[in-house]
Amino acid sequence: MEQTLLDLSKHAVSDKSLETLKEVMYQQDDFGIKKYGVALDHSHKYDWLKMLQEELADGLKYLQCEMERKDYVISLLKAGLRSDEPKTFIEVALELLTMEGTGK
Repeated sequence: MEQTLLDLSKHAVSDKSLETLKEVMYQQDDFGIKKYGVALDHSHKYDWLKMLQEELADGLKYLQCEMERKDYVISLLKAGLRSDEPKTFIEVALELLTMEGTGK
């Protein structure tokens, strides 16, 4: 059976997601070992469900902030399209998209 280019890339997003997840998990392992002196282990006396709840709550707040930032950047770029001098709008949008923590 002949494979098409589409078939070759049908898992591209999943593959990239898994690669990124692995990198982030290893970075978090290193961070935790540096901070706490030991690797994560199920035998540690933590309330893992409570910790997950707290992490998910933070994650939802990060998601909300990113959604609002995306909307704001879109509004800046649209305003730039209507402006005779779009450079300022583009610069502000780029600044928002290249803030610390974005990996860029």
